[in-house]
Amino acid sequence: MALAIIAGIAAWPQELFLPPVDHSQHPLIEVDEAEPTPSMRIHMDADSMDGFNIFLETQNFRFTPQSVDTLPVANEGHAHLYVNGEKVARMYSPWHHLSRKLLRDGINRLEVEFSTNDHSVWALAGVPIGADVLIDARVTEGDPILREDVSYTLDWDWGAAKPHPDGGWTVRTDQGYYVQVERGRIVTRNLELVPCHIAPPPAPLASVLGWLAPRRVFAGHSSLVPNESKITASYVEDLAAPQETFLESRVVTDPDYCQAHYLVARERGSPPGSLTLDVSGTWSRSSKKSRKPFHIKSAAAYGEFRPLQLSDGGQLGRRLIVGGIDARVRRSLDTLFDGIDFADGTSDSDGMQVLRNLVAGTTVLVNEAEIL
Repeated sequence: MALAIIAGIAAWPQELFLPPVDHSQHPLIEVDEAEPTPSMRIHMDADSMDGFNIFLETQNFRFTPQSVDTLPVANEGHAHLYVNGEKVARMYSPWHHLSRKLLRDGINRLEVEFSTNDHSVWALAGVPIGADVLIDARVTEGDPILREDVSYTLDWDWGAAKPHPDGGWTVRTDQGYYVQVERGRIVTRNLELVPCHIAPPPAPLASVLGWLAPRRVFAGHSSLVPNESKITASYVEDLAAPQETFLESRVVTDPDYCQAHYLVARERGSPPGSLTLDVSGTWSRSSKKSRKPFHIKSAAAYGEFRPLQLSDGGQLGRRLIVGGIDARVRRSLDTLFDGIDFADGTSDSDGMQVLRNLVAGTTVLVNEAEIL
């Protein structure tokens, strides 16, 4: 029995043993609003003798080893270096040599955080400022930092909806209406994976407003700003002919992701008032009765943070980037018109309801993690 348990543990994916830093080790101090925000990008190269050489490309930060153990001063201090969640060194300059003996064979997680003179950690909005990457200790030449692809595909779950022989599609809504979609378009404005170190928002609508509103740049906890996984363009889909649509791939270095942010809104660069949603067709109370036209449109924006799921429906707490991530964003067609009373006529509020239904019926499916 004991041997079976040991063998089972040995067969687990190693990603289970790549914990982030426990930030309770050092108190956080928010950066001064009057000062520019420090930022950091980590560079690494294999050393010809042993291990790796680290160089921190920093902005708005001064290394002050002569002031260690004194009171904090804005935008100065040193850095703390962590390997697989364990603190291994203080960095009193941008350069540091990391010995191979501090690494396990294979994939390791490296985190570097800006520290104050008194060893607290500089933070922005409660999140430590620094760099967080995965490296492959087996690399003997060049850069060991893992750079993986995140690929996005938009997809549809037809459910009870059915294609119509003359084009478009039909569905019976939760209000009992028989709806036939004949024309339509929807705009995906933003799609990105959310790094695990960013706390989820308190509510979907608040999250959208907070995401769109101007804010101070969150600089440097991941290796690049803005979010490396963010799509680069808006995408318009034909709602009358729903089909699978590959969007794009992005190269990322953030070690792990815990959610996806999906936003429908007017196209980037389009003037205010441009439509997010425009759908029209016919409806009836019975599939055999005469049909009446409808036209629903909206210039509103709506989005939510969605959990990452496996294809079998299981939710993931986090997903490491090792092996790359294929994200399939699947929206539900048969719930698109839920809650809408077509007999009362359509209005702007109906357009907003469709947007809410679309996003609420979205699941983000990702591939299984690679066993390291």
